[in-house]
Formats: sequence, C-alpha cells, structure tokens
Amino acid sequence: MCDFYEAHGEIMSQTMIWSIVIVLMIVFELATLGNLVSVWFAIGGLASLLVSLVSANFTIQIIVFSVVSVISLVLVRPLTHKILKGSEVATNYDRLIGKQMILDQEITHENWGLIKVNGIEWSATTSDHSSIDAGTLVEVTDIEGVKLIVKKV
Repeated sequence: MCDFYEAHGEIMSQTMIWSIVIVLMIVFELATLGNLVSVWFAIGGLASLLVSLVSANFTIQIIVFSVVSVISLVLVRPLTHKILKGSEVATNYDRLIGKQMILDQEITHENWGLIKVNGIEWSATTSDHSSIDAGTLVEVTDIEGVKLIVKKV
C-alpha cells in the first residue's frame, strides 16, 4: 500500500510540474502580447500533463513535450503569422528601393540629406553614416520610416 501512495505522489508532482509549465508559458505569452513566443510550449505542456495522468515515466513526458511543442510550432505558426500580419498596410513607396536619383542636399555625418521624389522631399542618409555631396547620383537601398537609405553610385 505504501508503494501505491509513493507512485501516486510522484504522479501528482509530475502533473504539478506540467501545470506550472503551462501557466508560466501562458503568462509569458500574455506578457509578450501576441508575438507568439511561448504558446507552443504551453501546448506541449498540456500534452505532457495528459500523458502524466497515464504514465509516470518522466522521460516519455519530456519527449511528448518536445515533439508536440515542435509540431505545434511548425504547423500552426505559419497560419497565425498570416493572421497577425494581415494588419500591415502596403504602400507603393517600396518601389523606390533600387531607384537611382540625384541627391539635392548633402548628407553629412551629423545631418540627413534631401532627395525630391515626384515633388515630395525625403530625408536621406547612408547605412554607414558616410557623407555624400549634393548633386551626386545615389541609389535607394532601403526605407526606414520616412527616410531613404542611399548609397553612392
């Protein structure tokens, strides 16, 4: 009879461990607010909690936790990523990347330059903060906010 209580107590401690893992992963997920960082481990923890009710073998529970966490990450993340990314507003300004234009105002280490694109003035700088003289032909390599990142051609 003593063996029954010891085995039962071990099962209870394992279920408690998986319950704590689940709660911690959910709290961490809520703290990161929709970035889908740890929900996969909560799902793996839930699977291991269910296995702990049937099997006292902790090694099997760890394997189930790992496999279910990885499978849920691989299968569900692409779907949820599409849903979360759906709020992005596409603009046509990304068409400026790769275009060459003349720098209207010089870029210095301390100040951004200016480029006029279709009548609109854009701030411009380089990725390495190097200087480029006004009148120089530059190519847009990236856009950061409302600032063009350029390089000398």
